[in-house]
Amino acid sequence: MAEDMMNLMLISGEYSRLHAAAMLSAVASSYGKTVNIFVSMEALPTFHKDPQIAEASLIKGPVAKKIEETGGQGFIELFQQAKDFGEVTIYACGLVMDVYHWTLADLNPIFDDVMGVAGFLTKAEGQPTFTF
Repeated sequence: MAEDMMNLMLISGEYSRLHAAAMLSAVASSYGKTVNIFVSMEALPTFHKDPQIAEASLIKGPVAKKIEETGGQGFIELFQQAKDFGEVTIYACGLVMDVYHWTLADLNPIFDDVMGVAGFLTKAEGQPTFTF
């Protein structure tokens, strides 16, 4: 049922957008919603397993800096928590993976698979989709 599913497209490397998407995912999955997440464009490098690449890709504003200063949960931790709560699937964009010549082994292990835009749009058709 569409009411039990939510889709997120992450395209920004802004920490605040990634963190907001992670919080939304965690809450939605804790309420029993299935969440599909497609990570593309500037968002994907922020999930690289090399901390230097990931950090260099993030755009941080004052709230992001405060979250880090106070030891708050980072967005990757929140996405993992969302997965622990329920059915959350995270897809890496095939196009961006090809541009960087990456495989899933280059990314944080939170990813489930690689998918193209057309595949994600087919999966999300007729269901709520939010872009961050």
